[in-house]
Amino acid sequence: MTPNQIQQLRQAINPQRIVCDKDELARHSHDCSPLAAIRRRQGNRATRPDIIVQPADPQDVSAVLAWASDNQVPVTTWGAGSAVTGAPLASHGGICLDLANLNQTLEINRENLTARVGAGKLGGKLEMELNEHGLTLNHSPQSLAQSTVGGWLSTRSSGQMSSRYGSIEDLCVSFTVVLPSGKIIGMPSTPRAAVGPDMRQLFIGAEGMLGVITDVTLKMFQIPEHRVFESCCFPNLNKGLSALQHVMQSGLRPFLLRYYDADEAPHAMVDPQFKHPVLFLGCEGPEHVTKAELAAAIDICRHHEGETMGGRAVESWMKRRFDFSGIQRIIDKPGGVAETIEVCHYWDGIRNTYDSMRGGLKPLADQVVGHFSHAYPQGVSLYFILSGCAADDASAEKKLLNIWRVAMETCIQTGAAISHHHGVGLLRRQPARTYLGEAISVLEGIKQALDPTGIMNPGKLI
Repeated sequence: MTPNQIQQLRQAINPQRIVCDKDELARHSHDCSPLAAIRRRQGNRATRPDIIVQPADPQDVSAVLAWASDNQVPVTTWGAGSAVTGAPLASHGGICLDLANLNQTLEINRENLTARVGAGKLGGKLEMELNEHGLTLNHSPQSLAQSTVGGWLSTRSSGQMSSRYGSIEDLCVSFTVVLPSGKIIGMPSTPRAAVGPDMRQLFIGAEGMLGVITDVTLKMFQIPEHRVFESCCFPNLNKGLSALQHVMQSGLRPFLLRYYDADEAPHAMVDPQFKHPVLFLGCEGPEHVTKAELAAAIDICRHHEGETMGGRAVESWMKRRFDFSGIQRIIDKPGGVAETIEVCHYWDGIRNTYDSMRGGLKPLADQVVGHFSHAYPQGVSLYFILSGCAADDASAEKKLLNIWRVAMETCIQTGAAISHHHGVGLLRRQPARTYLGEAISVLEGIKQALDPTGIMNPGKLI
């Protein structure tokens, strides 16, 4: 942006909403990805916005987008900066649209079990507010306390309870979105409708490239009456995978299903001597139903040679499930290499993806551990955590980029989805085109129709 453009924008909206402070610009130049931490230490400013705009309401957002479209100035939306793939980074400069002020709880409807909140609302704060009313979101990404509701929609977020309650596209009822032209659109809000295509899905997962979501209506749930937990170890990886598949295809819906390979199991169990793959199970609801569901799931596990060990380890994990400090300590060290990569495949393809990706990543990190979560009747997500060190930050950056290259190439080769819940951003931008194939032309057509000047989060997805 030129100084003249910045002055013009000051005339288009309240100038108090515009921030040019160098420290704030630097803070909005990097997200929470390990790669961003390395680049921050190296003084990399490639994703630095020219200015930050902090709108107070949807009308402010409308004014900014209309002005930006007229002046062909890039706009990148910022929630809390907790993304881990570069989605909220201004790779083409321009305006960083920070939605932190759109953080109000607008309505809690106990009869319909819905909550309407601003897109900048932090998930952890919303969950605490609902808990005071005996309610819960049942959406629990590890970043719950430091991610926003709008960010969940933009990156197609999933949470640790998705096997029972679904991901954000299942939990979202409606939202308001501001188009690049500045037009404010309120999506219809009913339990279900058969009135043309579901236009919400155009914007969920679009990472701000088609418009800016300003408020969201989400489903709520009563806090469950009863919870029970169990853990089961298996003699090998395949036995536990078969049990996990059997549970999901039997019609059972535990709220917690996490299956750790033999390398990650010692961390999950907090026992360095533990040597077997282990499945964490959790069921909730009315007490008699919950107990029956867990018993049925345990029967399935035993059928696949699983051995029950009690629920203490699972209860311990529940208390620390949002803790990311171990990986963060590695990231914070110069030359530290740490990454998490989540993908997804059908049941008949996930083992090949696991073997191929693990084999390809092993030479690139000191430790590679994996688990399966977010299970479905048709398939399951696979989550790898890598850690190690390099001689310096420049070497660590090269190693991380190579890790991503190998992981994404493996997904393309085995037919897996290149992302399950962290979105595309910058790190998955190149393989996204290959993954989408001919469908990319549909996305390009929608982009051209809604954003003909190409101002919204350029350089992402397409």
